[in-house]
Amino acid sequence: MFTTTYKIAFCETDPGGIVFFAEFFKIAHITYERFFESLDLDRNYFLDDKYILPIVHSSADYVSPVKFGDELICEVTVGKIGTTSFELFYTLKNKNNVSAKILTKHVVVLKNSFEKSSIPEDLKIRLKENQN
Repeated sequence: MFTTTYKIAFCETDPGGIVFFAEFFKIAHITYERFFESLDLDRNYFLDDKYILPIVHSSADYVSPVKFGDELICEVTVGKIGTTSFELFYTLKNKNNVSAKILTKHVVVLKNSFEKSSIPEDLKIRLKENQN
């Protein structure tokens, strides 16, 4: 499991003073970027010339409200790893209480043709090391 923190900015809240639901996906994506950075991979998959890793499905469950100034603990674990795809599960906690649970499913795609590709070996190894 990878863990990082994220502090809520005022602009991320709605008129009711709580985090707007779409902001949770942004926070999950920031966590995803930090997670990938921690993997110390041979490639930077965000800037790679050969592969891209688009999100093909996402879902979220909102459990408790989050407000301006709250600092979230953001955890990510790897779910199912297939031949060409993988899942990431995010748990966002506010003072140890779960605020949101998010799932993203990613597919490895060749950048030039947009055809599915097998998960590169270096990435597959690192994902397995962080799998549930």
